[in-house]
Amino acid sequence: MPRPQSPPDPYARPQRPVRQSSGDSHRSALVVAMIGAAATIVAALIGLFVQLSGDVEQRASGPSLGGASPASDAPGAPETSVAPRSSVPPSTPAGSETSGGADGAPGAPTLTVPTPVGLPEAFLGRWQGYAEEVDASSTDHYRVTVELDQGTLRGRVGSVHYAMESSDCYGTVSLTAVGGTDQVILGESIQSGNCVTNGRITLTLRPGDTVDFAYESTKRDGTRQSVRAGLERVA
Repeated sequence: MPRPQSPPDPYARPQRPVRQSSGDSHRSALVVAMIGAAATIVAALIGLFVQLSGDVEQRASGPSLGGASPASDAPGAPETSVAPRSSVPPSTPAGSETSGGADGAPGAPTLTVPTPVGLPEAFLGRWQGYAEEVDASSTDHYRVTVELDQGTLRGRVGSVHYAMESSDCYGTVSLTAVGGTDQVILGESIQSGNCVTNGRITLTLRPGDTVDFAYESTKRDGTRQSVRAGLERVA
């Protein structure tokens, strides 16, 4: 038997059918697609990171040959240091020479150290003679002895002795300048005796193992002092 229908409620609010907007479905599909793409990118990045980590570990470990470590000095250790292709060999410093290898190839540069200026060998020894000192009031004569040893510029190279009637003067001489192989200039410093403390001596080589001795200084009273002598080699 059919069920009797109840009469409609005259006060009930009419029900409207719910419509599904097409825009909502499109946005939902777009969000799903973006999530899927992001997941794919993340998976790809993770795979790339794992691959790079493996390459780094493999390079760090390095190949070994015959059980020898790359840092070992054993004959089986391979050469692990490789110069970059863009590297440029260092230039040879100025004033240096390059020595060749056994096969004629250029080797490591050899620096040329300049030889220090020293007293010429021809002046070495003991020189002795009689000097004449002339000033405004008198002329003196006395024996002069100069002993010279090897030495470098501005260094001590020997001694000097003046044997006078009133006093003996002893001092040292240092090399001030070298004029080729036949002339030197010495700085004199008197250590004892009644003589002017400082002066300059010029020695010039002459034939027959002789030298010209020329001394210049300033006395305590301000007057110039000049001494000349011819010295012979005695030792």
